[in-house]
Amino acid sequence: MSPRMSLEEFVNFARSNPVKAVAELPVDRLPDNLPAEMIRNTAQPLRGVLEKMAFDISMRELREHQLFEQTYGVAAARAVDMAHSNEVDIARSQLHQKIKDLAPALDSWRQKKMTNYAMGQVMLPLREMIAHVHTLRARLARAALVLADCRANPGQFSEKIQRNYARLSQQAREIDAVLGEFHTLNLEISAAEMHEKRKQINASDSNKKELFAQVEALEEIIHRPPSLANKLMPWGNRKQLEENKERLSELHQRILGEDWVMGETQLMRWLDVLVDANLYAPDQAQRLEEARKDMYFLLNAFCEQQEAAARNVARNPFVQADPQQAIKFMLMSERMILDYFARKRSEISEWLGSTASDRLSALDSLEQQLIVEMKQNLHLGS
Repeated sequence: MSPRMSLEEFVNFARSNPVKAVAELPVDRLPDNLPAEMIRNTAQPLRGVLEKMAFDISMRELREHQLFEQTYGVAAARAVDMAHSNEVDIARSQLHQKIKDLAPALDSWRQKKMTNYAMGQVMLPLREMIAHVHTLRARLARAALVLADCRANPGQFSEKIQRNYARLSQQAREIDAVLGEFHTLNLEISAAEMHEKRKQINASDSNKKELFAQVEALEEIIHRPPSLANKLMPWGNRKQLEENKERLSELHQRILGEDWVMGETQLMRWLDVLVDANLYAPDQAQRLEEARKDMYFLLNAFCEQQEAAARNVARNPFVQADPQQAIKFMLMSERMILDYFARKRSEISEWLGSTASDRLSALDSLEQQLIVEMKQNLHLGS
């Protein structure tokens, strides 16, 4: 059996041969489809021949598809349908256009005319859209795995299986490319958010440390035994004591005002950004490195915050923690990282199917880097 023509080969044949020769082509030689636009733009009598050919191709594909489903099952037939669906093209085009539409906002943000928070709000619809794109990517991966299994016993459908497997692989590469665009952009914005949060925490910690030093000095004065002069003038001592207590209350209020907030949902979103950028935008090495360091800092800060809240600590949390307490913080961070990456491995295997192994090695490397850095910090701090 002669192989099917590609669409380009068919068009060249139709242009260089009489209509009669084109009409005599056997249906098995015809390409997978004849675009409707091409048929509309063709003059008679060739147009009539192409219209009949389009119908014959449809009937050929229907019969072949029915036989294919009987041979390999519904899942394999759906995998072929997926290969011919325009859903991937639509999703890829929409995502690419959404990214292009962000250009004015991005320019404003990069020129410091828009806050990180405002830029994050602009990104929300795009971030929500990504969930659908990842789901579509997972469907492509599952379809490719099904056809890969069919290749073990291809029979008369060898060409069909290989052709559609190649089509699914190409669609996956196209989806990955536009996901790379998004995750590069998302990393840039989220890295700025993370760094801003780190600066906020450092500033807050520095201010609190200074305020706690003032509290300790004032408490020492309040609890100091009265001098002989104060004993001789107790009314003056009482006045001074009340003023010091008012000042102490004011300092505590200022300490409370220095508290910072970082929820687990926000932290996990940033970790997701970092991981996805490792998978889809590995060329962003420098930005990834900087974001990884900020993520490590924020993970530890979050765990310390949770530990402090659990103990209801009202005193200075910035005094060097003892080794046992430092180990608690490290273990909380490590457990959080291990649990997160276990879930992420499962997601990536679903998204990427047979191509997941290379990406998973990158994930393993990132996980180990975060854990090793925490342990090194524990060693240095103890």
